[in-house]
Amino acid sequence: MNKNNQFSDEDWSIPIPLTTEILHIAQQFANEQPISDKARQVYLNTIAVCAVNNYLRIIGIPTNITAGDSWNPSIRLAEDVADLWITGKGSLECRPIKRGALSCDIPLGAGLDRIGYIIVEIDEDRKEAILRGFTANIPETGKLSLSGLDSLLKLPSYLHALRPLLKLSQWFKNIFETGWESVETVLDSQVTQPALAFRSKSKPNNLKRCKLLKLGSQEAAVALIVTITSESTSNTNILIELKPNLSQNYLPANLQIMLLDEYEQAIIDTKIEESKQHIQLDLSGEPGERFSINIVLGDESFREDFIV
Repeated sequence: MNKNNQFSDEDWSIPIPLTTEILHIAQQFANEQPISDKARQVYLNTIAVCAVNNYLRIIGIPTNITAGDSWNPSIRLAEDVADLWITGKGSLECRPIKRGALSCDIPLGAGLDRIGYIIVEIDEDRKEAILRGFTANIPETGKLSLSGLDSLLKLPSYLHALRPLLKLSQWFKNIFETGWESVETVLDSQVTQPALAFRSKSKPNNLKRCKLLKLGSQEAAVALIVTITSESTSNTNILIELKPNLSQNYLPANLQIMLLDEYEQAIIDTKIEESKQHIQLDLSGEPGERFSINIVLGDESFREDFIV
């Protein structure tokens, strides 16, 4: 940090006070651990996550601190995690370092699905966390030099440019993104009488949400329905469905739906060439896996990116 506290774009560190609340949460999580080394790791990780969360809230970037793996007791125990969920964008890793450190080792698991990394220098004597900078990528070695960090001045524009990402596991916590409603809410609202054929009969461990896509005219509107079923902590079954809006009997001709993997490769590419009332895609995924749905009709298109 500059001695005169005038931050430049090249050297812009941000001090965040370690409040009583931050220290209390960190100690609470640390007390859950079976050995002292693990407790110390969790303590520092939690401080880093809370410090970054407070900073992002100050500058108006929405977060959901409880949605990250660092807030999951089982994952916190088994892995070295310090992630913070940025609403609609993805997980940002908040790695703690000791005072005066010149580099940071990134754990293997923290490099799988992160949208970026913020390095947090923790000064326990001063009860202060110093945000040293961020990076979008890490070296293959996992060792990150602080000299290669970008200024946090660039973080808001970087996050804004990221394509929105929908985290399906949040649905199990009854957290839903704007535009994703119950099937009844979306489809029943289009007619005056109940649409019994579309009513959900989900099992207790099923969750179903719907988004109405207007691809040009109202007649071309289709309902995108996503159903998730938790088979285990390591696997989620996902059903993707397309149905016509209730004023139409069939899906629009020449409607195309593509399922893309995290590398933008098309796993499934289907185009409707005859009258169809329904299309469905079945898939499954593990936590952290990404996929996208791309729907095209003429010059109109819609894309949604998901993370399991």
